[in-house]
Amino acid sequence: MFNTRYILVLLCGALAFSRAVVGLAETKVSGSVDCDKADPMQSIAVPDRAGYAFAIHQHKCVWTKPIKVEGIDAKTFVNVVFTEVKGTGGNDTANGVTTYANGDKGFTREWGPFDGKAMTASGKWTFAGGTGKLSKLNGGGTYTCKTKSAEPGAGYTCNIEGSYAGPPPPPPPAAPKK
Repeated sequence: MFNTRYILVLLCGALAFSRAVVGLAETKVSGSVDCDKADPMQSIAVPDRAGYAFAIHQHKCVWTKPIKVEGIDAKTFVNVVFTEVKGTGGNDTANGVTTYANGDKGFTREWGPFDGKAMTASGKWTFAGGTGKLSKLNGGGTYTCKTKSAEPGAGYTCNIEGSYAGPPPPPPPAAPKK
């Protein structure tokens, strides 16, 4: 014969599991940004080999096809990029801040290679925090970018794709003890 408490525990566990699975459902996102020429930009050549340098630059961007997160459109994006230049290629590591229509901010990290000859960059990004409704997002995706010219620090456009999930819902309250 089943104990009522045993059935209650099973039901609460099933409810908590189903709510957690629903809370972890991922939402697909995509968008495009258009970024201005770097300002500021600093580059330091590494003297042990030709074409090797470290650079840091900041780009101010607008979302031409806004990414929508938690039902809120992205408006602006500021990206600070650290670049390790190796001849006509290299690797970028960046931190970005997107401001959304309601004033919330989403923080991202990006990394990937660039090709100076093809004037392209691609890589991965991940959510790294935020404010308001965006403070507990998890997720990430990929980006592909094209620079506007071969000039160092030139502006660029990027297409972004990915997905996110909000935090899982809190567990249901514990059953009262008898």
